[in-house]
Amino acid sequence: MTSSPLTLQTKFALDVFVLDAQARNLSPRTVRFYRQQISYFLGFLDLQSCHTLDQITPHHIRQYLRYLQYERSWKSASVHSAARAIRAFLNFCTAEEMLHSNPMARVKMPKTTQELQPAFTEAEIRALLAATDTQRDRALLLCLLDTGCRAGEFVAWNVGDINLPTGTVRVRYTKNRTERTVYLGTRARRELMRLYATQPLGPDEPVWRTLDKGTRLTYHGLQSLLQKLGQRAAVRPCSPHRFRRTFALMSLRNGMNVYALQRIMGHSDLSVLRRYLALVDDDLQEAHRHYGAVDKLFAR
Repeated sequence: MTSSPLTLQTKFALDVFVLDAQARNLSPRTVRFYRQQISYFLGFLDLQSCHTLDQITPHHIRQYLRYLQYERSWKSASVHSAARAIRAFLNFCTAEEMLHSNPMARVKMPKTTQELQPAFTEAEIRALLAATDTQRDRALLLCLLDTGCRAGEFVAWNVGDINLPTGTVRVRYTKNRTERTVYLGTRARRELMRLYATQPLGPDEPVWRTLDKGTRLTYHGLQSLLQKLGQRAAVRPCSPHRFRRTFALMSLRNGMNVYALQRIMGHSDLSVLRRYLALVDDDLQEAHRHYGAVDKLFAR
């Protein structure tokens, strides 16, 4: 999407908003998201002859969200994300007295579909492991699945972050900039030790490295690696976040407390995990349908 040049006032407001986001220590990815989304919105307003913050009305915001949905064909989740960015920006401008009143206050947030993308099945996980041809890839798959880390967190692991005897992993570069601890089980640790045996490393060196240059595997490098393994194993989609979803769902199915899972995954609230709990409830309902005491009693 392209936008027209911003006016001096709106550009200043955006710059101050971004500066505040950086001062609050939001992740660079979040800051980029805010800058991009608000730039799109302000550019759209400029094309509607709305050149200052005080000219923004609820109608302008609704027009923009409708434009994204029907003319740009954005998915509901993307439109909702754009609306959240606009709300954050206008709330900030109102608090900083750059706006006399907040036009977003009279705009309802767009609904978003809550469909969860599928997790891996056990058969798919075994197929992916069978498709690996290096110790690095085998260890990587098991550690990614066993910890539920986000892709950016995972590739940032250093050797010194992992305590192999206990299985604890210090996750330093998190989404909300708050360190947390995740855990590796016996099988994942065993594969990691086998990897270390092939490449002795110091505590400050990256765990996940490229095979050709031995440099740290990047976020996009991890994505590309998993896509190739997925193609080889005929498992699609194969993405870092699908491992995270699988970790969450398997943990709940295996009986993990949802609050413990929230802390391990680094969620700020339970909204996402409640959706996984609904899937687990579906599992229980299906189990009762097959094994319910009364129906089984009278089926004999």
